Amino acid sequence: MPVGGFRTLLSGEQWSTLLAAGSPRRYRPGDTLVRQGDPGGFLLVLQAGRVQVLRTEADGSRLLLEVRAAGDLIGEMAARDSGVRNATVVAVDECFARQLPIPVFERLPAAALLSDYIVSKINQHLPVRVQLAHFRPTQKVARLFAELVALAGPELTDPRRIPLSQQEVADALGLSRSKVAAVVADLRTEGVLGPGPKLTVLDRDALLRHTSTVS
Repeated sequence: MPVGGFRTLLSGEQWSTLLAAGSPRRYRPGDTLVRQGDPGGFLLVLQAGRVQVLRTEADGSRLLLEVRAAGDLIGEMAARDSGVRNATVVAVDECFARQLPIPVFERLPAAALLSDYIVSKINQHLPVRVQLAHFRPTQKVARLFAELVALAGPELTDPRRIPLSQQEVADALGLSRSKVAAVVADLRTEGVLGPGPKLTVLDRDALLRHTSTVS
């Protein structure tokens, strides 16, 4: 699925109709958009900002499934299955969205494309999730950083800044804080990341090389 998500499947008129049918919502960084286990009575159309999709496992660990951005839907799996949320979605940036009750969404022309969107998302992310189990820490961190930069919207003043702490990166990827710190230190030594307390990508090409090579 190209950047832009569900929006890329719709005409301009369909997208405008979809937005007009929803109620505006604003989320600050760290806010929860939907929570795993809650009933899925609505979905969200993300207009601006990036979010993390996180799943809590039986042992209590919470792992990152993917990052989504403007043009994507949030909560679409529960909408399709009329069930409960299977993941928690947390705002990375300030996010703006439109909230639609499921019955309202189902009456729109865009609803006919929901299955295509879900299949595309599964096909896009399932191979990565399988590979992540075999990736080394540097690859995991580099993939997350590369995805965040790729999905940064035009509203961001510094699209190459990673808006997560090292502890948040560790929690999302199931790594220790010390392991993430070591990876960040190595990437800074190589000039991939900038110095200082903030995580900023200086060399995107070098970062991308780390996503596909064992380090």
